[in-house]
Amino acid sequence: MSDRPLPKRRRSGWHWGWTLSLTFVLLVGAAAVVLHSPWFKLRDIEIAGAERADVAGRLAQAGIGPGAFLLWLRPGEVEEAVNADPWVRDLRVERVFPNRLVIEVLEHVPAVWVGEGDRWFLLAEDGVVVAAADVPGSGLLRARLPWEVTRVGEAPSGGEWAELVGLASALSPALAAETWLTSEAGELWLAARGFPARLGAAVDLADKGRAFEALLAGGLPEGA
Repeated sequence: MSDRPLPKRRRSGWHWGWTLSLTFVLLVGAAAVVLHSPWFKLRDIEIAGAERADVAGRLAQAGIGPGAFLLWLRPGEVEEAVNADPWVRDLRVERVFPNRLVIEVLEHVPAVWVGEGDRWFLLAEDGVVVAAADVPGSGLLRARLPWEVTRVGEAPSGGEWAELVGLASALSPALAAETWLTSEAGELWLAARGFPARLGAAVDLADKGRAFEALLAGGLPEGA
């Protein structure tokens, strides 16, 4: 058996292979340390624009909170959790490394309370039902109508709903807050400040509402 040393080329190849393997192991180990470092753990959650939406509650339900690794937290996961709140119309999610999450929310704008049976539903300006209650809130037009309302978080179908929202938006906030809309014998009636007004079918309701307010502003005799 020969005791001659290995050729220089073979020794060099073995040396480079060992070096590359060690470098790879070190890089993998460093990456593991960095990716699981407490430095990248979520510490601050900044929420902007949420007045009615329970963003913090939705995040908690999804298991998203301080202590989560920001690197592994997908913005789509946050969006899905927050969008589950019916008040959320749109949002923006940004991860700010190393440990901050920023959520900007655009909420629906409430327009009118609609009563169906023994329940009241709050309809937003874009037609989405954002809340349900046993009694209507104040400050908005209230409509007691025999129209079927969909579930919270969805928008009822049909042109009459768009007409209703248009009427609510056409009235000044002060007048809308004291106005009731009802249905009698298939026709719509508006009442405010002691004056009833027959609107008829659910068409051109915004124009009818503006005309009603103009008449009130011009002064009407009692019982008109």
